[in-house]
Amino acid sequence: MARAAGGAMGRTLPTIVRALDAEREDWRHFRRALRKEDQEAFDALWRLARRHAAPSAMASRAVVLETVFMSMLVGLMRAMIENHRLPPAPTEPEALDAPPEPPRLDF
Repeated sequence: MARAAGGAMGRTLPTIVRALDAEREDWRHFRRALRKEDQEAFDALWRLARRHAAPSAMASRAVVLETVFMSMLVGLMRAMIENHRLPPAPTEPEALDAPPEPPRLDF
């Protein structure tokens, strides 16, 4: 019987979790070059990708990184929607021209 790249008999494709782990491993040098606070942000993005593993498996994309990025985007958008608090409407004319505060992205 043929063995898959992951070593399990009877499987021809790695599971999505293994594919995600392999993809993250490919980015390890990039992560190592980041500052500590950026490493934490990087890790948070990968947690989002892992959280959406089931939808990623259903997508059956040939390029795993596409589902990784889409999962990260979905997680970021959800956080933006949940954390977005509209400030009170400005009353001063000059305040109307000020750019709005960006939404917080706390994970």
